[in-house]
Amino acid sequence: MDGRNMFDLSGRVALVTGGGYGIGRSICEAVAEFGADVAIADIDDDAAHETAGIVRQLGRRTLAIKADVSNSADVERMVQETLSKLGAIDILFNNAGLLIGSSPVHETTDEIWDRTMAVNLRGVFLCTRAVLPVMLKQKKGSIINTASAGGIVPGDRTLGSVVYDVTKGAVITFTRKTAAEYGREGIRVNAIAPGMIADTKFAAERRAVRPKEESMKVGQAYMDRTALGRFGRPGELKGIAVYLASDASSYATGQVFVVDAGWS
Repeated sequence: MDGRNMFDLSGRVALVTGGGYGIGRSICEAVAEFGADVAIADIDDDAAHETAGIVRQLGRRTLAIKADVSNSADVERMVQETLSKLGAIDILFNNAGLLIGSSPVHETTDEIWDRTMAVNLRGVFLCTRAVLPVMLKQKKGSIINTASAGGIVPGDRTLGSVVYDVTKGAVITFTRKTAAEYGREGIRVNAIAPGMIADTKFAAERRAVRPKEESMKVGQAYMDRTALGRFGRPGELKGIAVYLASDASSYATGQVFVVDAGWS
């Protein structure tokens, strides 16, 4: 393999869920910068179109799709629209997710549990199931799931919620099992497990549920525990995203790549 070209994504199509904001938007930018055409799916149609505009400025074909990943009909439509307009799906980033508050188990409502499970776990399953027949026909593909450091080392209630960490732990298991099932078909499945990433919709929502002083205290406690002593930025996940999407990671599957400044 030519080391100069192993990260090249020219001629490939990536489908990115939750691509309208934060980490998802950075992923879209990254794969476009390395040559991929990008379908951007998000429940926020305006945000998806904003990201599409960025990808278009990079000279790549792009498509914005309004979709709820927990809805199987939306997911099937998303996949078919990507195929009809971009012609293939070589890379799938299961990135869409949500975090609702930080309630402990005894204060977690049925609605919070069910909605978080629906997006963070059912969504990964539905999108993977819909894309696998395409990749099986091609005999190749790379699926990258966004997990979380909290799915490996769950923090206390200040860092997230029980149901959020449970879903991300399940995404890790789903990643490993799917990788084992489809590796012989040329399909690789890996996960990225970020720590706290600033300047994202998640970060804003996390701050919104706490008084400012408490939010600052929680943030400082997190940074004090990391080896690098700071939060991450969405752009700092670009490298691992391109690596896993490209031939540079051709011998890696079933793995969880933790990017958390050493927190875990």
